[in-house]
Amino acid sequence: MSKLLRLPNVQAKIGGLSRITIWRLERKGLFPKRRVVTPKIVVWVENEIDEWIQSRDQGCGYMPANKHSTKGGLRKRTSKTG
Repeated sequence: MSKLLRLPNVQAKIGGLSRITIWRLERKGLFPKRRVVTPKIVVWVENEIDEWIQSRDQGCGYMPANKHSTKGGLRKRTSKTG
């Protein structure tokens, strides 16, 4: 039987991704789903995390979809007047 990992253990195992990044990847189906133990406790199955890590090593991981994003999420304005 596989161990159940809380968020700090998952973050340590995968290299410190933030809680928000994990959540975003999860919503897009790019990260294993969490399991709700109680309303305030969620866990991940260790084997699923290990498989995700192996898939990333093989180049099947997350790639940002937005090519136009810039640092800080801001874009330069361009003037349309000469």
